[in-house]
Amino acid sequence: MFNRLRPEDYPALVKYFEAHRYPLCEYSLASVIVWNRCLYEVSWKLDGDLLLLAETDLEPPAARRLLMPVPLPFRELTPQELAETARRNRHARYYYVPQDYFERHRPALEALFTAAEQPGFADYIYRTPDMAQLAGRNYAKKRNLIAQFSKQTAALKAVTVEELTEANCAACLALLDRWAHSPETGEHLDMLNCERKAIASALKHFALLEMRGVLVTIDGEIHGFAFGSRLSGDTFVLNFEKALDNVKGLYQVLDNELAKRLPPQYAFINKESDLGKPGLAKAKESYYPARTVKSYTLTLKE
Repeated sequence: MFNRLRPEDYPALVKYFEAHRYPLCEYSLASVIVWNRCLYEVSWKLDGDLLLLAETDLEPPAARRLLMPVPLPFRELTPQELAETARRNRHARYYYVPQDYFERHRPALEALFTAAEQPGFADYIYRTPDMAQLAGRNYAKKRNLIAQFSKQTAALKAVTVEELTEANCAACLALLDRWAHSPETGEHLDMLNCERKAIASALKHFALLEMRGVLVTIDGEIHGFAFGSRLSGDTFVLNFEKALDNVKGLYQVLDNELAKRLPPQYAFINKESDLGKPGLAKAKESYYPARTVKSYTLTLKE
């Protein structure tokens, strides 16, 4: 029987994610928890040594699918094991199958499943030192934007960059409301209510979910924040980033400061997918990802 996933489940389930090797952002347990009941409901169950996570759409028809099982200790499941697990648990589909796994096992997978790429769900993965140092010609524009930020704010009383903690994260919700109604926001005015709900859940359970981030204040008022969660042993995923648009270079400052403050174990930063939006894709490409990782679906053949 599947159980509804709650923030309180994190301490018991996080051990399954300590050594997994799935590079897609959907395998950050903290991220899965905070997005729960936004567009879909997530439930979980244990099946032998496997942790199973299932998504069910909130809107009808309520399609249900599994994520890749997470074994403890972690091991790579064979395509046959995937098929047997799906049948045993009465599911026909897997979502968020990483590109590297799919390519390694493609013939065997296509014998058992109908496979399809998930458009808009390829993740962008960057080297943390690149984001922290912004060295070389590729990052000249980023350095210039940060310089413009410094110049624009030089005459102000105080500009601070600090780590996001339980003590100061409540201010982020106030910024969200200000951001959504700012005249400069323009195209962002249609911000999904579910995103605000996910951010609010993340901030409420910030310490429990072991999230990390930074915020920028100008003259004592928060103007931007960026925070995320552990994806795997060497990868951090940037889940949320918001800033007022009236301060040029603020997003670049947030990216840079977050990368500089991450623990050294995080050699990579996953900035999630572009959701098929050309503007978002252009912004992500401008940071020169080390690689992109496609996502696939698998549907059991009859």
